[in-house]
Amino acid sequence: MALRPALILLNLLAIMVIAGIVAYRVLSIRRNPDRNQPQNLTPFAQDPTLETTRLERVLRWALICSAVLAVGLPIYWLLEPARQKAETTGFDDRAIERGAVLFANPAMKAYDPTKSLQCANCHGVDGGGGGASFVLPATQTGTGRPVQVTWQAPALNTVLSRLTPDQVTQVITFGRPGTPMAPWGIDGGGPKGVQAISDLVAYLHSIQLGDQGANAQIDKAINSKTGLKAAASQDVTTSRDNLAAAQAALAAATSAVGKATATTAIVAAQQALTNSQNWEDTLSNASQGQLLFDVNCARCHTKGWSYFDPTKSSIPLPGLAGGGAFGPSLRGGTVLGQFPGETGVGQQIAWVTNPVTKQPDGTEILAIGPNKGYGTRGISSGRMPHFGSLLTAEQIKAIVEYERGL
Repeated sequence: MALRPALILLNLLAIMVIAGIVAYRVLSIRRNPDRNQPQNLTPFAQDPTLETTRLERVLRWALICSAVLAVGLPIYWLLEPARQKAETTGFDDRAIERGAVLFANPAMKAYDPTKSLQCANCHGVDGGGGGASFVLPATQTGTGRPVQVTWQAPALNTVLSRLTPDQVTQVITFGRPGTPMAPWGIDGGGPKGVQAISDLVAYLHSIQLGDQGANAQIDKAINSKTGLKAAASQDVTTSRDNLAAAQAALAAATSAVGKATATTAIVAAQQALTNSQNWEDTLSNASQGQLLFDVNCARCHTKGWSYFDPTKSSIPLPGLAGGGAFGPSLRGGTVLGQFPGETGVGQQIAWVTNPVTKQPDGTEILAIGPNKGYGTRGISSGRMPHFGSLLTAEQIKAIVEYERGL
């Protein structure tokens, strides 16, 4: 970054010098200048001088220039690979810097109010995930009125462990219809061009936790003090506190309106407590495969998973596990039909892991992307994440066993 201001300053100085010379030449012109003798009539050096002093001077300069070329070209040849590598790294670094600005919110050093898209508001300043305010339309609430929810935004510091750069580019460009994720690319109706989207992907690449870090984050999401089970236990405590507060409000109410309001709040709090207890029971009896499915797969395959909050009875309960949402339903024998028999188990594990296909020359390529085949006549839309870099083989097997039992 220090080189750029130096070059700008050098250019400004050069422009000032040139402007000064031009001004001097213009202002110093005489109104009636003396006429100089034509060049072809001006006396020049004699032959003895031309063939000695002047010739020797020209030959010396020729020797010096030849020496510079003889030394400079090999040095240039030796340094060029390192220069090209440095330029490639510099190009990537500049893309990351621009992407950091686009991603940042006011809590981050890279924030620029004229450029930042503030992705960190939803996905966290470290890209570890967060929440986004969203209004569920009345058609999705079952109550006939819209409901304000907090949508769980996914972690982006592990996104390239489950999606390819092309998939991430597609998501940023076109968004996720029906979710808080808006389209940001021009092709999707957003404000940003291809370069900006590429810069964002470059920045996301720079904050990835790596395979081990990503797997540790999955374990934390299940077993830590803020993980799935602990959060369910905290939801029960919160719901009990809310019920106690509503009962206290009813006891303190003196007007008919106040008593009616408190009574309604008690009914809602009791329903929320029931929902919270049921959810805690569900998780306490859940298999490892179900817990891994909840953390990694339910976002797409279970309706309402991303915004479910058992402490609020106004928010709809999630649909049946694996019943389908953004992704297809996995229930009712769908998975067994797609991946039948013992052979199907291996095929499903390969599909969830990171499928590869062999080419005629024996090379293997990833079977990821639109129109790639899987299972029995399955054709990929290109949106399915793959978890071979995110989960261990045992974890993927546990998820597959759980899905085959739905």
